[in-house]
Amino acid sequence: MITIDVGAATDTGNIRGQNEDAHIAQQGLFAVADGMGGHNAGEVASAMAIEHLRGAALDGVASAEVFAQIIRDINSAIFSAATSTTNQRGMGTTLTAAVMLASTTENEMLSQIVVANVGDSRTYLLRSGEFRQLSVDHSYVQELVTEGLLTVDEARTHPRRNIVTRALGIDPNVSVDTWTLPLFDGDRFMLCSDGLVDEVPLDEIADTMREHIAPQDAAERLVSSAKRHGGRDNITVIILDVKAVSSEQIAPPVDLITPSKKSPSIRRRILAIALVVALSIGGFVAVRHQRSGYFVAFTNTSSSATIAIYKGQPDGLLWIGPTIVEVSTTRRLSMQSAFQREIDRVQQFETLEEARSYMKTFSAVVKANG
Repeated sequence: MITIDVGAATDTGNIRGQNEDAHIAQQGLFAVADGMGGHNAGEVASAMAIEHLRGAALDGVASAEVFAQIIRDINSAIFSAATSTTNQRGMGTTLTAAVMLASTTENEMLSQIVVANVGDSRTYLLRSGEFRQLSVDHSYVQELVTEGLLTVDEARTHPRRNIVTRALGIDPNVSVDTWTLPLFDGDRFMLCSDGLVDEVPLDEIADTMREHIAPQDAAERLVSSAKRHGGRDNITVIILDVKAVSSEQIAPPVDLITPSKKSPSIRRRILAIALVVALSIGGFVAVRHQRSGYFVAFTNTSSSATIAIYKGQPDGLLWIGPTIVEVSTTRRLSMQSAFQREIDRVQQFETLEEARSYMKTFSAVVKANG
């Protein structure tokens, strides 16, 4: 069983007179909208997006396409309001959102989340120590980064970084990017407006995300960091911690070595023996480390490769390489590219049961998503 702990914080920042960000974090629905447009219209657009999203998602979301259609309907509503009301002309909003999928006959045993994105508000994921951006910005500077003309750090401070190429309410139709992901114990998600990432360096954000603090404390700390770095825009942050409720407990590690007392009368012999023992133990520990743990990866680089569970460490050491424990029937060519990249990242686990659970869940998600 999966549970989600939530933290959320928002602030106008140090310069803006009002907060045009809006957000929601309840009932398995999480979203950040960053409004734009003069005469308070940005505030109206972001509020409309969140309220329409709240109402439409109450009945549950069964798939990524259903969620994308909800967002396209929101775009139509904002566009209609913007074109029919003089002081709201040109208003729009970015949106990054995540929703827990409702159970169906195909995925009732799965815990999945759909991430959707329009604009440059972002969703990140911290999984197995790796912090990465899930969403892709629809912005002028992101296009330059994609073309290799800017680095990520240069884009963060570029004078045209706030020019978005896609937003809700600007055009009658909009394309919505979505990603469907299985949830695993220990996952930590972050949804945020650009008021955070434009101010705080990514490595500082990652460090905060990796700290073992409550989601609310993490969200408030990130908002404070953005204000400390300048706070030139509104800032909104939502943190989600995924936890698996289980009765199983992991036994604490057992010390392998107990230091012995040394006798001064045979100090030289003890030092020689200690050196031999240390080298022996070092070799033993190295071998033990290389044969410890499990990871999930493709069996090879071909399109027909299947997912397998390996025992050992991915890189191996000298002649000590990982060995295949189990192989699934799920092949690379049957997966969407996003799922292929997930396996290519090589997920590591402490126990075989954890690796089996991951592979079973992942294969079911691939099947459920065609």
